[in-house]
This record gives sequence, C-alpha cells and structure tokens, in this order.
Amino acid sequence: MWVSGEARGSQEDLILHPGARLLLDTWLTLKGERAAPLRSDLDLRQMHRQAPWLFILEPVQGARTFTYRLVGTGLCGFLKQDMTGCDFLAGWERFERGAISQALAAVTTKQQPAHFRLRYLTDLEQRIGADMLALPMTARDGETVHVLGGLFPHGNPDIWSYERLAPADLAAVRLFGNKPEKIGVRPDVQAPRKFRLISGGLDLS
Repeated sequence: MWVSGEARGSQEDLILHPGARLLLDTWLTLKGERAAPLRSDLDLRQMHRQAPWLFILEPVQGARTFTYRLVGTGLCGFLKQDMTGCDFLAGWERFERGAISQALAAVTTKQQPAHFRLRYLTDLEQRIGADMLALPMTARDGETVHVLGGLFPHGNPDIWSYERLAPADLAAVRLFGNKPEKIGVRPDVQAPRKFRLISGGLDLS
C-alpha cells in the first residue's frame, strides 16, 4: 500500500475508472471557488450514470467512524446488502479501518479530497478492485461536512456471480494537497508509465 499527499503521475494514472474521474470533474464544477459544494448543489438527476455508485457518509463519534446516509442501488447490489444506516468501515481489518478512517476524517475536518484503491473478495474467491473517491460536501445545515463518495468497481458487474462480498485490502490511499483548486490539473512532468492506457472499453459509470 502507498499513502501520499503529493501527485504521483497524472490524474489518469491515479484514478483508473472513468466514472470516478467524471465524479471528480463534477465536484470541481459544483464547488467553484469554495472548499466544498453545498448539499443543495447536488442534483442526482443530472448524474444519472454515476448515481447508482454514489454514497453520502456522516461522521460520528468525532469523525472516528462514518455512517451511510445515502447509498446508490448499484453500490448496494455490488456489496449485496442495503447499506443505508450501516457503518462504512464494517468488515475492514484493524489496519485498513484505521487508515481509511484517518483519511475520511481529513475529508470532513480539513476538507481534503481523498482517493482510495480498494480490493474486495467474493465467496467464489474472485478479487475485484475499485476506485473510491471521498469528497467534502457541506450538509444542509450549512455547517456539518459530509462525505460525498463514489465507489466504482473495475470490470463489468453484470458478469460477476457471487452471494457474498468482503473487503480484502486497501491497496492505496491518496489525500490531495491543501489547495483543492489544483486538483485535476495535470502536472508539467508526468511519471513514466509501465503500460499504455487505451481509451474505450466498458464504461459502467
């Protein structure tokens, strides 16, 4: 696992799923010059391709844990249960739980966006990777900061057949820098790629 507060290659090197990149672009547009958009700025009808994979988290116990307030149908189907009201960190091992909690706390207290690379394991021993974004969003009360998130599995969920899914490991987490307006800006010098990124394929965002 790598943890970083600095750029590591381009945005595309970090965020593999096109749906996650689209969510980041939408969030940047909604927030404008602010540190975070308002909940009232979010119109899920205009995000119909992403909405099934989105969620909103509320910090509890002093941002030591997080509860699902809203969960998209695609995400509930992927996790094989209705997650509304559940502990977001349930099922993760102690180390991963601590690392994810710490990063999410930075999202809500410092309003720092975060990107996670997660891996899950099915009851059929299938390993499924996913990109997850956690973005600050001001709640309807105008004060509390919630997490606007999106979890986007790599591959085609329609071809997977399993009954249970469990968190496996946290492959990477990146907190963006303290200047949110720089998020999404491609650095002048990119890290060399060890592979060629070919556009196209299935976009299930």
